[in-house]
Amino acid sequence: MIFRKSVKQLLRTPVTTALFLALFAIAAFFVSSGAVIWARNQAAMKAYADVFVTIGTVRQQPTSIEVTSRWDAYTKEYRYGSTPNYASITPPSVLDFDGADYIIGPERRPFYGAYRPDLVLLPEVTRIIPQPIIEFTPLEDCIPEDPIVGRVVRVLSEIMPNTMWVHSLSEGGDLLICDHHNDAPEPLYAGKTYLMFADQRVHIAGDLSSALESFPIAVTFSTQHRPDGTVVEGDIVPPAIREVTEGFYETEEGRRWLEYASALSRCMRTLPVLPTNGTHLLMPFYNGTAYIAEGGDITPEEYESGERVCLVSDNFARRNGLSPGDTLRLPLSYANYRLAPAEIYVEDDENTMGRALWWPIDSPLDAEGYMYPVFSDHEYIVKGIYSTGVYYSYDAVYSMGANTVVIPAGSVRESDGNNIIDYGPMKHTTTAFQIPNGSIESFMEKWLAQGHDEIEIEFHDKGYTQLQRGLENMRRVSMLFLAIGTAMSLTLVFFFCHVFIAKNKMRTAIERMLGYTRKQCAVSLLTGFLLTAVLSVAIGCAVGVYAQGRIADMLSSQDYYDITFTIGPLGRGEIEIEATAISALYSPMAGLALIIVTALISLAFMYGNVKEEPLRLLGRGGE
Repeated sequence: MIFRKSVKQLLRTPVTTALFLALFAIAAFFVSSGAVIWARNQAAMKAYADVFVTIGTVRQQPTSIEVTSRWDAYTKEYRYGSTPNYASITPPSVLDFDGADYIIGPERRPFYGAYRPDLVLLPEVTRIIPQPIIEFTPLEDCIPEDPIVGRVVRVLSEIMPNTMWVHSLSEGGDLLICDHHNDAPEPLYAGKTYLMFADQRVHIAGDLSSALESFPIAVTFSTQHRPDGTVVEGDIVPPAIREVTEGFYETEEGRRWLEYASALSRCMRTLPVLPTNGTHLLMPFYNGTAYIAEGGDITPEEYESGERVCLVSDNFARRNGLSPGDTLRLPLSYANYRLAPAEIYVEDDENTMGRALWWPIDSPLDAEGYMYPVFSDHEYIVKGIYSTGVYYSYDAVYSMGANTVVIPAGSVRESDGNNIIDYGPMKHTTTAFQIPNGSIESFMEKWLAQGHDEIEIEFHDKGYTQLQRGLENMRRVSMLFLAIGTAMSLTLVFFFCHVFIAKNKMRTAIERMLGYTRKQCAVSLLTGFLLTAVLSVAIGCAVGVYAQGRIADMLSSQDYYDITFTIGPLGRGEIEIEATAISALYSPMAGLALIIVTALISLAFMYGNVKEEPLRLLGRGGE
């Protein structure tokens, strides 16, 4: 009875009731949409923070370009090229500046060499072309400006027995020799013995197309560097072809040739070890061309504490029967601060499709002419096995390099200062850092103020910059919707409580005179009003749930981003994240909160209505 009476009272003012219903539904729409969009934004930001990583790679730009020339015996003319020159090598310490908010600070990665003759580093039959130190004698007096036939007297450096070219370099065998890069080669004489570093190439002319042709290359015994990048000078620079005379190997130069040959043999049984502070700082892992196939990745805690754990490649693990949990001894002897492993060690398996490969290992001696001693020797636990789909590549952005072992940089606690085999400027493949997502512009503002024009920084964020602008726009819209909805709701509640409750004191007085209790009067006043409010909120929330997805998608899909300092897969679909799932309760909870606030305010108005005595109200005319 009371309920019907309350509804009838609302229907007596249909325009006012309809206006309240429509306006309050719009207010509920804004509150509901704002709450759900805000929830989607927060969930998306958390999900993206777990998926997206922003790293910077660093490259020192050359100060000049030097034109180089090299004689080509095939064409009888010079071939020209270019090589970068650097006035000086900029240290990584320039990246440590005030305001640089690093998650992982700049790392300048070397790679270490670990000599393990007991391990299998190559497949059963390898296409790695050997580069041995050999003694030979020409079969006749000649000038080696074109291929001549020489007989192998002795092979000083070991040739891997499983190479497909081993038959061409056996002692007593004949070999094509050409001083290919010398425009004025010295004559060679039959009966004399000569020594050279043989840069092997497949002969491509005449009927000897399956034979190797050997080019003598002028070697450098040592390129040892100090930790500051300066060269430790040696005192012997041998010619490309050296005549071997009696007692030659008792001389200092002869001793170094023998040491050089032994060092080359060791290099063929050496695996590269790559220290880092985060697997994602290695571009093949960041790009997704390398990934953990078995076991697990090294954890941030293990990187930070310098645990002796490692990652190994699937080919290396398969050849040596390694599984996660096994141990791997890594006796480190040298550090290369110029190149990444992939620029030297090319994976040789079925993926190379029969190409002839070589490992260009140069200058393996220290400045005194000896092999580098081991400076760190520890057992590492194999934490995971990684796989890579890119093998035949010298680009360290895509390939890890054959047999590369990844270790935490902090696990090498000994100094490599006396074992630096080579040193060069920072490169995108050797120097990297991590900053918070969305901080590229702020970082670059501070970095450009440092004035290091010779340093180029590239950022990779997999499209987070684009997503961040959309997410920021979603957040602003959600806050705007919530503000509009809240202000509108409160205004409407106070106004219509005044209209439907406060101005109905005469009605309350009459009902009290007819015998209604205060509780019954309260129910009469509030039932219809709250019912209308609940209906309005239900309509507004339903429309909000339907519309918020479209609004959020529209905001996040727009290109609100600047790629001035960003490269990489922006907006190319490399990263796909499913629509962020949020609880279905956000909209009902927003509506419930709105109803509760409305009920509390209406109760306050109702209390002011029913607390007065009916005779006093009638006496004042129901004011």
